[in-house]
Amino acid sequence: MSEHAKNVLVRLPAFGCRSYYQGRCLYEEQLNPGLNQDYRCVVQLGWEAAYDDFLNRADNFGLDETELMRLWSARFERMVSEGVVCPQYVPTTAEALPECRHLFVDICLLRLPMCAGHCINYRLRAKA
Repeated sequence: MSEHAKNVLVRLPAFGCRSYYQGRCLYEEQLNPGLNQDYRCVVQLGWEAAYDDFLNRADNFGLDETELMRLWSARFERMVSEGVVCPQYVPTTAEALPECRHLFVDICLLRLPMCAGHCINYRLRAKA
C-alpha cells in the first residue's frame, strides 16, 4: 500500500454507525445516559415535575397508596387530554407517551446533535 493511500480518510456512511438514529448522533447519550438533561423531552420533564409536586402534596395530606394512585391517574389523564405543549411535537402511533415522532426512550431527537455522516466515534452496528 502506498504512503498516500495510508493517509486517506475513508468516510463511512452514517447509517451504518451504532450511534446514528434518524439523522442524529446518540454517541454522548450512549456514553452517559441521562447526564445531559438538555436532551430530555420537555413534555416528560413537565409531567415528572407535576408528579413530584403531587407526591409532596399527597405526603402532606397522608394519603394511602390506593387513594394516591386513584388521584394521580385522574390528574394524569387530565394532563394528557390537555394536549402536548411543545412547538416541535409531531404526533405518531408510538407506544410511549407523549406519542411524538421525535421521542426516543426519554430524549428528544431534535435536541441531539446532527450527525455529520462520519466521525472519530464511528462504530459499526452490532448484528442482531
